[in-house]
Amino acid sequence: MLQVDDHFEVAAPRDEVWRAWTDFERFPSFMTGVDSVYAETSERLRWRLSIAGVQPSLYAIVIERVEGRRIAWVSVDQSTMGWWIDLDDADGGGTRVTVRIIWSPRGDAPAAPGARELDELTIRCDLQRFRASLEGALQRAA
Repeated sequence: MLQVDDHFEVAAPRDEVWRAWTDFERFPSFMTGVDSVYAETSERLRWRLSIAGVQPSLYAIVIERVEGRRIAWVSVDQSTMGWWIDLDDADGGGTRVTVRIIWSPRGDAPAAPGARELDELTIRCDLQRFRASLEGALQRAA
């Protein structure tokens, strides 16, 4: 099992950061091994993955949603993944993001060709790609 706890600031208002974290379809743009995420409903997500040790498709459910403040989801098998995202206002109009990720592939899935291994460094880099992509999008829109 891998658990990553991280926090960082994003130079963007909390409502913009919230929109980005709840726009699941954009996750492949910053998350390693995520080919697509489709929100079937506001609470059920279908993930297509290229990650070693997991099935190429899994479902997750949103288990907590506090508008603009907190979102959490877990895989329906409750053994593969869980994400908890908390947002707070930071000085200067930015947003403090606190993330807990639990990743525990069951290991019984055959590795797809080209599947990526996930480790703590990869996940932390993905989180920084999220921050950079959001800040870059906001700068281009200004």
